[in-house]
Amino acid sequence: MKIIELTFVLLLTSLLTYAQENREGTVTTDFKQREVVLYEEDFGEDTVGAFPSKLQVMGTSSYDLRYAYKMFQVEKDGEGMYLKINRNGRPVLEPYPKYDLSDSFTIEIEVLLEYYNSTIACILTDDLDRRGIYDSLDGKGHFECGMAYEKYGSLADKRTNISGFDRKLWHRLAISHHGQQTKYYVDDSLVSMLTGFSIKDLHIFIVPKGPVKIRHIRIAKGPEVIPIERLLSDKKYTTHAILFDVDRSEFRHTSMVFISRLAGFLKKNPTVKLEIDGHTDSDGNAEANMKLSLERAKQVRKQLIAMGIAASRLTTKGLGASEPIDTNSTMEGKANNRRVEFIRR
Repeated sequence: MKIIELTFVLLLTSLLTYAQENREGTVTTDFKQREVVLYEEDFGEDTVGAFPSKLQVMGTSSYDLRYAYKMFQVEKDGEGMYLKINRNGRPVLEPYPKYDLSDSFTIEIEVLLEYYNSTIACILTDDLDRRGIYDSLDGKGHFECGMAYEKYGSLADKRTNISGFDRKLWHRLAISHHGQQTKYYVDDSLVSMLTGFSIKDLHIFIVPKGPVKIRHIRIAKGPEVIPIERLLSDKKYTTHAILFDVDRSEFRHTSMVFISRLAGFLKKNPTVKLEIDGHTDSDGNAEANMKLSLERAKQVRKQLIAMGIAASRLTTKGLGASEPIDTNSTMEGKANNRRVEFIRR
């Protein structure tokens, strides 16, 4: 495979630009996750100091593979597990096992770019590496995206600076691909959009240049998350857009995109009352999961109250792993079971 060569071409080539932007650099709630989780990795099932179990190292030489252990390993801090890419390490990583993508999917990566020259790139390419779409972000807040075709070279290349970027904070790099349109987000901002390019037999490669930390990767396909307005006609609404770290009740900051939408909906519909139900997977003690799921539901309620929703309109319940909607034998199934549901009362 020509992954390394493609990486070099994609990241350095800058020819014809026809990228289309939409409210570049402004905060938006446009990003919508897909419903079916194909790949979920938070490194919670890995061993400190070892390779992550669900990422494989790609390379064009034996050196890349033999010395991969010097490039990265799983670590742990007070906030949980994460993948640490060492200084100057530049592994090419592919989520494993292989996933079956449609032409409508999302990719999310939570990353800490510790130094100015730290970089994270995501490359979408076909089996033969003949065409690809990519984006990259470095510790200076420089964002770049584009597409390349082996037959014609670079067809589009766009660069921009992320306003107020702080390399000391965790950030979310996200991609939403549908048909021939690819949108790029950093945190809650839509920073660029490319159109007129699609890929079949798709592979996703994550290319960090250390020092970098990664704590969450999510790939999902299918229809967009159901609009919150469905609560007006349906009694129950389920979402996977509110994310929590392992064994913690505080939701991740990226969850504010969905919670903000929900708060806006409740303000427009002042008669709607909700029961907030927390659900976990089956890992761990059943009693502890009941408690954890309740605390997570309470955290969502607390945030909604802080955003101006009357406390009397919101109740909470923790159901632990008692009502699974998928198998608990795979990480993807567990990811689908970890959810928050809203019951209209």
